[in-house]
Amino acid sequence: MAEKSDCPDLEPVKDKRISEGGAAEPETTLNDIIDKKNTQFNGSVLNPSTSGRRDEVWEARRRFNNLRRREKAKVSHKARVEAARVAQEALEASMSAEQWAEWREAQEAERVQRIAAEAAQAERLAAALAAGGPGAGSASVLRIVIDCSFAPESPPKELRSLCKQIENSSAINKRYPRPACLTLASWGEPLASVAAPCGAAGWRLAKLVEGPAEAFGAQAVVVLSPDAAEPLLDLDSERRVYVIGGIVDRTHRKGLTLKYAEARQVECRRLPVAEHAEQLGLGKGTRKCPVLNIDDVVKALIIYHDTRDWVRALDAAIPIRKRKPQTASSRGPAVVPLGPGPGAGAGSCISESSEGKEEDPDPVGSECHGQGEASVRDTLSS
Repeated sequence: MAEKSDCPDLEPVKDKRISEGGAAEPETTLNDIIDKKNTQFNGSVLNPSTSGRRDEVWEARRRFNNLRRREKAKVSHKARVEAARVAQEALEASMSAEQWAEWREAQEAERVQRIAAEAAQAERLAAALAAGGPGAGSASVLRIVIDCSFAPESPPKELRSLCKQIENSSAINKRYPRPACLTLASWGEPLASVAAPCGAAGWRLAKLVEGPAEAFGAQAVVVLSPDAAEPLLDLDSERRVYVIGGIVDRTHRKGLTLKYAEARQVECRRLPVAEHAEQLGLGKGTRKCPVLNIDDVVKALIIYHDTRDWVRALDAAIPIRKRKPQTASSRGPAVVPLGPGPGAGAGSCISESSEGKEEDPDPVGSECHGQGEASVRDTLSS
C-alpha cells in the first residue's frame, strides 16, 4: 500500500464535490497550488498589479518544485532501502552460516577501506587549500579563483544558479585525486546570504573578502575570458592564479571579463577550445566556443593540470549537448548568444545555469554521482 504523503498539496487532485449551484467544481490545477503555497509563504495571494509579479511567481514555482522533488526523493530512498533489505534477506537465506560470516567480513573490510580512502582524500584537499592560499608563495598546487565581485549586480535567480555552480565546483575538486586550491574571492553580501541556505558552510574551499589582484598580486593573476586574443596553452601552478568570473550571465553582456582584466591590468586568456575543435568533435554547425558552466571550466583546469592534455580535459568538460549541430529548429530561447559573460568567464563562453544540466559520464562529477549504487551497498554492509 502506498504511504500517505507528508505534503498532500504536492499533486493536483480532482475535486468531485458539487458546488451550491449544482455544477461540479473545477479540478485543482498547478497554478492553484502555487497560489496556495505563495499565500502560505508571503501571507497573501499575488497581486497582478505589482511590478515584481513575474519574479514572485517564479519564486513560488521554485519552492513548489523543491517540495515536490523532496517528496519524490523520500519515496525513492524508502524504495531503495526496502529493496536492499529484501536482497540481503534473500542472500542470507541462500548461504550457510559460515558463508554468511565470511561475506559480512568482506563487506566490513571494504567499508573500512572506503573510509580510509575518503580520509586520505580529505587530507589531500586540506593540504591543497593550505598550500595555495595568499602569501603561500610558489606552490605546485593549482590555484583556481572564482571572483564574486559581479554578484551584487545579479538578480536573485542568477545568484542561486551561481551558488549551485560553486557547489558543483567544490564537489568536483573534492573528489579529484589531485585537488586544486579552490578559492572564492570578493566574498560578501548579497551572495553570502543567498548561499547560506544552499549549504555554503559545507563547501570545501577558501573564502576571501579581497579581490584576486589584491590577495595574490596583479602579476600572478590570469583572467579567463572568451574575448581574450591569446589562448591558454599551459598552466603555471607555481606562479599563476587562474580567475573565473563568478557570475551566471543570462543577458549577453559582451566584453565584461575582458574589461575587468584591462581595468586591473592583469593577463587575460581563453580556453583553447577553437584550437582543438576538430579533436573535440565540434564540426560544422556547432559552436567553436560553446556555453560552459563555471564548474565545467573548473573541471577542465583540474584535469589538464593532472594530465597535461587539453583534448582530454576539454572533452570531459564540454557536455555532449554542446557538440550537437545547431540548426534553426533547435535554436531557442535556451541557446545563449556568444558572449563573454564573466561567468562563462571561464575562457570559453558565457556561463549559464547548471540546473537541468545533463549527466556527465566522466568520473569526476558532483557529490551525488553514483549515490544510487552506493546506498544499496552501504545498506547491505551495515
